[in-house]
Amino acid sequence: MNHNIQKDPINYSKWLEFVIFLLFLLGPLTGNIINVLFGVLSSYFHVTPDNILIAIPAFMFPFAITQLFSGAISDIKGRIPVLIVGLILFAIAMLTAALSFNLEMYIIANIIGGIGFGFINPVLIALMADIASPPDLAKKMGYLSASANLGVGLGPLIASQMILIGWQSIYILFIAITCSCLIYFFIAKRPPKKISKESGISTFLKQISIEWRRLVVFLMILSAFLIAYTYIAINIWTSKTLSHVVNESLIGLILGLAGVGAAITGVITGSITKRKGVKIPLITGLSILFCSLGILLVIGDITNPEVFIFLALGWILAGFSGGILFTTITYYSQILSPERRGVLAGSLTAGYFTGIALVPTTLAPFSNAFGISGVYIAILIATVFFTIVTILLYILAKRIIPERGKILH
Repeated sequence: MNHNIQKDPINYSKWLEFVIFLLFLLGPLTGNIINVLFGVLSSYFHVTPDNILIAIPAFMFPFAITQLFSGAISDIKGRIPVLIVGLILFAIAMLTAALSFNLEMYIIANIIGGIGFGFINPVLIALMADIASPPDLAKKMGYLSASANLGVGLGPLIASQMILIGWQSIYILFIAITCSCLIYFFIAKRPPKKISKESGISTFLKQISIEWRRLVVFLMILSAFLIAYTYIAINIWTSKTLSHVVNESLIGLILGLAGVGAAITGVITGSITKRKGVKIPLITGLSILFCSLGILLVIGDITNPEVFIFLALGWILAGFSGGILFTTITYYSQILSPERRGVLAGSLTAGYFTGIALVPTTLAPFSNAFGISGVYIAILIATVFFTIVTILLYILAKRIIPERGKILH
C-alpha cells in the first residue's frame, strides 16, 4: 500500500490540537460521571444503585467493539470523515440521555454514545500522531493522556456540582461541546487526507490482520485491558461502595484531585519518555499503583469516617499511577507501526474500554463474598499480572524497534 501524505501542521495544528484534546477529555468525562450519579439516578429511575451499574458496560462494550474497526477505517478513508460520523451519533446519544425518563431509555442512550465515541477516540490518537513531528510524539501522547485522565477526574467533579441544577444539565453541556467540535470539523481547514491506492473491505481486514498477529501488539492490547482492572477499577468500586454513605460532592472532589494528578503525571511522563524512554515511567507507575493498593487494603472498612484521609490518599495515588501507565502504553501504540497508527490506536483503546466494561460484573463476586477488601485483593492480583505483561512488552518492543533503541531504553 502506498500513501501520499503531506504535512503542513503550522497552518492548522494549534486549533486542531485544541479540539483533539477537548474531545479526548470528553470521552472519559462522559464515561466517569456515573461514579457520582449512582444515588441520583437510582432515585430518579426508581431502581437500586446496583441496577445503575449496567450503564457502564452499556456504554463501554459498544465503545470498545467500535474502536476495533474505526481506527483502521480512518487509516483508509481519512480521520476527519470518521470523526464527523462519530460526533453526530454521540450528539444524538447525549440528547437521548438528557430526555431519559426511565432506566431503559438511559441505557439505550449509553449504547448509542458508546458507538458514537468509538468512532472518535482512537482516531484522535492517530490524528495527533499524524500532525505531530516525530521528536514531539512522546510529549503529544503525554498531553493526550493528560486530557483523558483529567476527564476521568473532572467528570465526577463537574457532575457532583451540576446535579444541584439537575442531572440532565450535565448532558446538555456535553451536547454543546459535541456540536461545537462538529461545526469546527465542517468549516475548518482539514489536514491533508491519506490517499491510498487500495481500499475496501479486503484492505481493511488486511490492515487489522497484520497487526493482530504480532505478539507485541497482543501484549500492548492486554496491557491496556489490565490498566482498566487497576486504577479504573479502584475508581468504580470505591465510588459505588461509598454511594449513599459519603456526599457526592466529596467523592467528586477526590476523583477530581486524582484526575488532576493523573493529568500532571501524564504530561511529565510524556517529557520523560521523550528524553529517557519508557523504563522509568513504567517502573514509577507500577510502584505507585502497588503503594496505592497497599494503603487501601490496610484501611479495611473504607466507609469508616476515621480512615477517610488515608482512603483519599490511596485513591489519589491510584490516579497518579494511571496517568503514567496509560501515557506509556498509548505511546507504544503509535511507534510500533507508524503506517497503521489507526489500527493500533483502535486496538489499544478497545482493549482498555473492554476492561472497563467488564470491571463491574467480573469483580462483583469478590465484592459479594469479601466486601471492598476482596475487590482490592482482586485488583492487586491483576496488578501483578499487569506487571509481568508490561515487562514482556518492554523487552519485545525494544527488540522489534532497534532503530528506536535510544527512545525505548
